Amino acid sequence: MSNELAFEERDVAHDAEFPEAIEALRTRRSGHNFDPDADLSDETLEELIRDAALAPSSYNLQPWEFVVVQDDDRLDEIVDIAYGQEHIREAGTAILVAGHTDAKTADRVFDEWAEAGRMDEEAAQQTKAQSVEMYEDDRTGRDYAIRNASLAAENLLLSAHARGLAATPMIGFDQERIAEFLDLPDDEIPVVLIAVGPSGGEESERLPRRSVEEILHRETY
Repeated sequence: MSNELAFEERDVAHDAEFPEAIEALRTRRSGHNFDPDADLSDETLEELIRDAALAPSSYNLQPWEFVVVQDDDRLDEIVDIAYGQEHIREAGTAILVAGHTDAKTADRVFDEWAEAGRMDEEAAQQTKAQSVEMYEDDRTGRDYAIRNASLAAENLLLSAHARGLAATPMIGFDQERIAEFLDLPDDEIPVVLIAVGPSGGEESERLPRRSVEEILHRETY
């Protein structure tokens, strides 16, 4: 039996408190088959963003933004920026997940930490100062943006799958062009582009994944 068959047939509920969540994780696909005649409703779009924004983030700073493109002419431009990936147009909705390269939400967030009683005021202000200083380094700031925004992007993909939508993430696009096209502030960077929309039906079979035995390392590599 192939690793893929073993993976698909394994009982996902034997040790899971939320078996449907595990099933969603294991059945999510990067979909490319969209229904071009169906639209994504505003209500569903907002729910996708709501779920994405529940992702974990450093200090709960939530350093992400979501730029949605649905206009046909603008989608054509996004296709060109993404090196001709036509499924973006077929999906009808493109979402750029952008990340903050600095801790610009720190004032609000650390006030919330103190108001919730999770830190006293002095500790909150000290931690805020440390986080702001940490992300002033260009490399650390860029890493901060990419790591946190990627967590939000995965939440969005799972939310789309749970709703029976097709969605596929892309990092193949011209970063400078898309930042300019979407008017991103200078302290935010494009991280992941997601095409999402009503499913057009079955997708091709999943390609094999590396086995746990191959990728799991204990104590050291």
